Amino acid sequence: MGHATCAGVLCHLIPSPPFFFSFSFARVYVVSALMDANGTLVDCKNAADEVVFRFLILDAPSPSSLPTYVKLLQKHKVQHLVRACGPTYNSDVVEKNGIKVHGWTFDDGAPPTQTVLDNWMQLLEEEAGRQPPSTIAVHCVAGLGRAPILVALALVEYGRMAPLDAVGYVRERRKGAINQVQLNWLMRYRTKHGQGSDRSLVCANCAVM
Repeated sequence: MGHATCAGVLCHLIPSPPFFFSFSFARVYVVSALMDANGTLVDCKNAADEVVFRFLILDAPSPSSLPTYVKLLQKHKVQHLVRACGPTYNSDVVEKNGIKVHGWTFDDGAPPTQTVLDNWMQLLEEEAGRQPPSTIAVHCVAGLGRAPILVALALVEYGRMAPLDAVGYVRERRKGAINQVQLNWLMRYRTKHGQGSDRSLVCANCAVM
């Protein structure tokens, strides 16, 4: 059981499910997450406790594991699957199940390219007002670098989280996620929608000591 400094407040990290505790400040988005058997599910909620986005971070499936993979996507009602690495499976199999596959590849260990960034932000804009919100699944090879940095970016843009808070939160749920190069890039990133401009903290699974 560890500690984290949250906007000058010492927080005591509480073990993950089945117990969830969170605190937030006014007008701040609340983010919650849980670990699925084959991925990390992250919900981004607004101040009214409404889910804005739901993300499922995964590693890449193999051709043999693809049927099980598709069942997991269906379980979480995924409508969009973002592939941030090279193809390792037949995307037609996924799309035949009503799931749109977006092949937005960028280098392993690197931040997203401008093209990937533009595509990702466009998808988020299109899905932001959808009710009920669909689940967006994101995967790379191991689900530790490219996929998590895209989700962390979404938390900064739409979850009112500071970059360090977003990265720390994802790392808490998916050990080893996001390297230093990607973290440095996110620290320099300028928000496009103003959602994270106040850099306020949302600390899920934390309690004030």
